[in-house]
Amino acid sequence: GYLANLGEFFILENAELLNEVDQLSRNIEHIKEVVAMQQSYAKVSGVFENLQAHRLVEDAVAMNIGAFERHGVEVERQFSAVPPIRVDRHKVLQILINLIRNAKYALDDVERIDKKILISISAPNGRYIQIVVSDNGVGIAPENLTRIFAHGFTTREGGHGFGLHSGAIAARSMGGAITVASTGIGQGATFTLELPIASNASVT
Repeated sequence: GYLANLGEFFILENAELLNEVDQLSRNIEHIKEVVAMQQSYAKVSGVFENLQAHRLVEDAVAMNIGAFERHGVEVERQFSAVPPIRVDRHKVLQILINLIRNAKYALDDVERIDKKILISISAPNGRYIQIVVSDNGVGIAPENLTRIFAHGFTTREGGHGFGLHSGAIAARSMGGAITVASTGIGQGATFTLELPIASNASVT
């Protein structure tokens, strides 16, 4: 009867609320982990260390994981075994977070169900490793490829335009570089971060 239906309704409502509370708790735990991670990186800013590239990438991905889940973005990894890199971990993390966020933003405006970011790590030579962040998002117009690292350049509403500019400067300060490739609007984009291998380093 009516009371039985009402009871069933409240049971379902309660289950949904408990599920939302559980999800919220997990999100809060994730936020706490991200804050702790950011604080640990902030403490060592300006210090050059021998570091594993895949760990830096995983930390940058972890700081964006909530946005990926909300927007249905799949992150694929292709990590080769590479030697340690000699870098400032804070600068590298900031660059990677920005590249990954930009890839996520590029997927916001595309109507497709297979939104994907591919992150690969390789060592094409004995001097540098490459961290490549590719997306199948909106792509970049040919005329913007040469302007994209300029201070203040952005095509995103509300964007400030200094992320890639400061990232390129940070990469150069560590003896590395950032490059971009895109075959045009609707064709996705690929950003490549090159960073120097630590001297006397072996593949791990």
